[in-house]
Amino acid sequence: MSDDTKMNGGCLCGAVRYESTGDPFAVNHCHCHSCRRHTGAAVVTLAGFKTHQVTFSGDARKVYESSPGVSRAFCGKCGTPLTWEGDGGDLGPIIEFHISTFDNPDELVPTSHAFDPERISWFDVADSLPRYEGFAHDSPLLRHGPARLDPTN
Repeated sequence: MSDDTKMNGGCLCGAVRYESTGDPFAVNHCHCHSCRRHTGAAVVTLAGFKTHQVTFSGDARKVYESSPGVSRAFCGKCGTPLTWEGDGGDLGPIIEFHISTFDNPDELVPTSHAFDPERISWFDVADSLPRYEGFAHDSPLLRHGPARLDPTN
């Protein structure tokens, strides 16, 4: 991908559409309780962009403030969870999209796991990616690969 790469996506019913321009700053599996609760999934995979890289079209997304400074958006018609939105620290305001809402999610390959300590104990992804205590850019690295392969865990 590059600075002029455009990717499109949207909700299940097609009422909310979006377009991102440029590369995501990150593509991560997130195991945090809030993301899992937002989607009902055991883990979510998010592609993050600075807000200026994203435009929306169609119906306005519905936004729920899940915690101070953090919003989660969804389609008001079909209920599809779409985003995590908040302050990205040095990146400024960011929007992270659930990758399965992209028209071509195969282009977005995860590079790490975030909030591994909040992972459901019976679920782990069998990859060799690094696992972090919190966000990959500002928390300790816990290990590489699944917990069951780590002799110290």
